[in-house]
Amino acid sequence: MRSWNYKSQKKWQKSFINNVFANKTKKYDTFSKILINNPELLNDKNIHMPRAIFKFYTPTAENIIDIKKRRLWFSHPQSFNDPFDCHTGYDASSYEKLSLLEYIKQIGLVDESNIKHGFTESEYYRIYNSTTEYIWGWSNKNEEYWSVIHKVCDEKSKEFQNTIYKLRADFRNEVETKIGKLRDVNIRIACFSELDSNNFPPTSNDFEHMIQMWSHYADNHKGFCVQYDISKINPSNILPLKQAYTKDTGEAFLAERTVLLTVAGLFPVIYTANRINIPKTKLKKIQIDDNNKLIHDSEVDALLYKSFIVKSAKWNYEREWRIIIDGDICQFFDNKIPFPYINKIFLGCKMEKHNIDTMLEIADELNVEVVLMRMDNKKFILEPQDSSSYKRDKEWSKWRNPMYL
Repeated sequence: MRSWNYKSQKKWQKSFINNVFANKTKKYDTFSKILINNPELLNDKNIHMPRAIFKFYTPTAENIIDIKKRRLWFSHPQSFNDPFDCHTGYDASSYEKLSLLEYIKQIGLVDESNIKHGFTESEYYRIYNSTTEYIWGWSNKNEEYWSVIHKVCDEKSKEFQNTIYKLRADFRNEVETKIGKLRDVNIRIACFSELDSNNFPPTSNDFEHMIQMWSHYADNHKGFCVQYDISKINPSNILPLKQAYTKDTGEAFLAERTVLLTVAGLFPVIYTANRINIPKTKLKKIQIDDNNKLIHDSEVDALLYKSFIVKSAKWNYEREWRIIIDGDICQFFDNKIPFPYINKIFLGCKMEKHNIDTMLEIADELNVEVVLMRMDNKKFILEPQDSSSYKRDKEWSKWRNPMYL
């Protein structure tokens, strides 16, 4: 299994995403559509694929059924517990300032005798040199944009002030509309975790960092964790594509491309202190067409996609991987995409017995191993135990039935 190296992650992920969108030929081409038309791009992922990924589940009936049917639920980012997740950053003040400077150039500068009805050259450069960042301390030589614009406008006529204030409001609404549409992306995501280890199968020490994961995502250890062996879907094993669409090969054609998109959308999350931000100059170039859709270039597409795999460094204990797939493709499967790679199921140390029995039955049907997690009596660690001891204890319990006299 690949070891963790955040710098190398950033390098290959950014390169891969840029390469995908560099192959965009139509303005509404999505990540998935580009990969379907250019599957050879997946070759760049060969050496970065993990052997196994892990997903934590709450013990709901829906989740248990999904395991039984070997399918994977894809969620919309709006349901995530991190409000920053999948949201591109931007600077509305910088956008407003840039737009205002362009407007001043458009209407032209005025001389000192006409100061009430326009901007002078000195006022233009005063706005130009101002900063939209908050200034801390008194020694900073830059003026804040907000302070400058108010002081300058206070010297203007009421009519000109109203014009400028209306323009600024329009610029704000413009950028908020663009950002709102950029963030209203039609994607779905499935989240996983990876062990910080090269051990396969994992040892008890590999589960130490997962105690928080059990608490946060598996109903305080009452749920379960599934290990998926995805070594078989490494791009080196699935390329080149073999199925051409015909009436007789329709299902195989669909299955093959579903696997392709699953691999294409699989990324390790990048943990950083900085969000993915769209520069004001790129925001200015984005247009809204007659169908109320955004028109933007492949560089903006790449920035958006990178925002789907970047999270705050505060979350780095999760060691997250995620699969990102276009929403229309997920909707075709009712947001539950086939994912038949289960090879082990771990049951939480506080899982209720009826759920343990259900999961054991399902595991027998799927022919996969079940491991019961137990709290160590001396240390803050979880110990994996073979399910045979649970089955043996359950069999013996029949003879301890209080109704037997």
